[in-house]
Amino acid sequence: MVVFGIVALVMTGVGLTIVGLVAGAAAGVVVSVSAWLGGTSVILRSLGAHRVDEEEVPRAHNLVEGLCASMGLPVPAIWMVEEQARDALALGRGHRTAALVLTTGLAETLDPVALEGVIAHELTHVKRCDISPATVSAAVLLPFALFVPAVGGLVHRLAGRGREFHTDRLAVGVTRYPPGLRDALSAMTEGPLPRLGSSLANGAVARATRWLWTIALPEPARSRPTAAWNDPDRAVGELDAVVVRIAALDEW
Repeated sequence: MVVFGIVALVMTGVGLTIVGLVAGAAAGVVVSVSAWLGGTSVILRSLGAHRVDEEEVPRAHNLVEGLCASMGLPVPAIWMVEEQARDALALGRGHRTAALVLTTGLAETLDPVALEGVIAHELTHVKRCDISPATVSAAVLLPFALFVPAVGGLVHRLAGRGREFHTDRLAVGVTRYPPGLRDALSAMTEGPLPRLGSSLANGAVARATRWLWTIALPEPARSRPTAAWNDPDRAVGELDAVVVRIAALDEW
């Protein structure tokens, strides 16, 4: 839709309205298909993620294997982002193309129970098949994210508002231990923040993917190094805000 609008407006501006509509529709189809087929790779490259095997992350791999067996899922590829901040996300078109992305800070510092809660949350996204609209939306809008601050919110709406909140409830149904995910979210918000210059701290990829992570990335800041993980202003009216989710997990 974004690509269609841009092409149509440009062509209309030079007096080719009908041509603009046709060209815009064609461009939109091409971009959408490309994002469907290659969106996961685009985002992984933008994040600077690298694929890891069982020997490199034995604890995470064992947890993924056990949870996948319980959830009836094929084991996804595990990718790592060299980043001190603790976070994770899942990408892909479906169960068999899923990629689980973890930061080194998450994989190396969370205790096994908390890490299981986060991985169960991300695998629940895979189980629900909501990774497809999230991945395609982020990939399509990524080129515009550096110049259009509203891209993060648009990706969030296209992926589904309340997506993280509802996934928490399903994930703790898998682990049968809400405090595990609750403690993980709390530890993740305590820091450390994404390092300056990393793909999670600023730029297009941070904005386009910020609401796809287990906890939303801080909004890329213009005049200060970074924003706080747990900014109360972001919680107002936002079901996916981490403070709201922690409070809900305390009740569950």
